[in-house]
Amino acid sequence: MHPSRSNDIFLAALISLAVIFITSIKGDALYLGIWYYFTVPAVILSLCAVIRPAPLFLTGASLGIAITLLCVMSVNWSSSHPEGLLGLGHVSSLPGAIIGVLLAAVTAKRKNITLPYTSLSMGLGGLLIGYLMNQTVVCNTVMWCGPLSMPIK
Repeated sequence: MHPSRSNDIFLAALISLAVIFITSIKGDALYLGIWYYFTVPAVILSLCAVIRPAPLFLTGASLGIAITLLCVMSVNWSSSHPEGLLGLGHVSSLPGAIIGVLLAAVTAKRKNITLPYTSLSMGLGGLLIGYLMNQTVVCNTVMWCGPLSMPIK
């Protein structure tokens, strides 16, 4: 079975809604409000959809968004002293995620990548690589992020 764009949109939306569901049960660990968990996927996935990459790209991008959100939220969920500004780190790294996933979408489109799992990997990888590159810069310039921050000498 060859996945379609409508299946891709459905899966991406399902992943995004799963994150919102988890957040509503476990709590808003980023203290940004539930609107944030709707807006981030909506904006990123809409920007990618305009480029019209092959099916499963949006699913990969949605998985990347879910991974970044759940990893950052898990820090507060498991902490005895939750951080109030943890969400700022996620917000600050979104430009890198957006640039990374858009570059991946344009590359996938130009190289005519149509294999579903390659498209999924490009969506996931593009978002995560962009996010992590931006996160590394943020963690070494304006925020302390523990293991991601270089030691100060």
